Amino acid sequence: MKKKLSFFHIKVIICILALVNLAALFIFHYGLPPFLAGNNDTSGTISAEATSTAEDAGYAFTFESDTLTYDGNSELNLLEGVTLTGPDGTIPDTEIYARISTGDSISEKVVEYSADTDAGQLTASRRLKLMNYRGPSITLPDPLPEVEETMLDSVLTAMPDDGTFLADDGYGNDITSSVTFSYTRNESFPGKVHYIFTVTNMFNDSVSAEADFTIADPRPVVTLTENAVTIKKNSGFSPEAYIASAVDTDGSSLLQSVTIEGQVDIRHPGTYTLVYTATGADGRSSLPQRLSVTVE
Repeated sequence: MKKKLSFFHIKVIICILALVNLAALFIFHYGLPPFLAGNNDTSGTISAEATSTAEDAGYAFTFESDTLTYDGNSELNLLEGVTLTGPDGTIPDTEIYARISTGDSISEKVVEYSADTDAGQLTASRRLKLMNYRGPSITLPDPLPEVEETMLDSVLTAMPDDGTFLADDGYGNDITSSVTFSYTRNESFPGKVHYIFTVTNMFNDSVSAEADFTIADPRPVVTLTENAVTIKKNSGFSPEAYIASAVDTDGSSLLQSVTIEGQVDIRHPGTYTLVYTATGADGRSSLPQRLSVTVE
């Protein structure tokens, strides 16, 4: 025999149906809460995973060959055999960028391609095989030329132009004009300066060569710890604290004979310049070293 539902049971069923209906309306209007939807992005924006890319939009790079081979006998064209197609299969008027990065060995490189499309950036890569490639090299002249004290920052102009100073790209091409350099003075022997010459070729391979050059008619050397400093107004300031060393041509110390020209007024904000020099035993003075002091 079937039991009749009581009035209480009917009320409970009606309340449950009402709650289910309210929940359905909430989800339809606001969406599932983040902990149910599996999306931690509570900002209301589309998550990065859902953002379409140029590749998803139908853009693609195609290569005639997965490996570009180069033997140095002609100009290297990284765009050889490269095509960019759009979603409709046509070639868009979009610039393709290419750069060479390191690979598995000196003769195995990777060419990275990119293009900015209306659907975002598209990237791809392929191998670059270098045939008969030796890598870059730098040859220094022998004997090395003497350099003037005033020419330390422009030593390349003192190099001979007879081919004894040469940078090669690894295929016999002259890239001497791309050579850069740095140098350090030998505080014990001011008449010597150590240079490091570096060159990087188009394949992103670098090589360095270093040597000690003799300074013609050397002077005493003053070296500062800084070239520019900033101090607070009315703070303590000692010009001597910025002298790293002062050396005569025979290596003896000249710290006690350094002359400092200029004034720094710590009471007034501004930029001041101090000039440091030292005089050696033979009466010759060092080249001036300048310290810029900003009071703020």
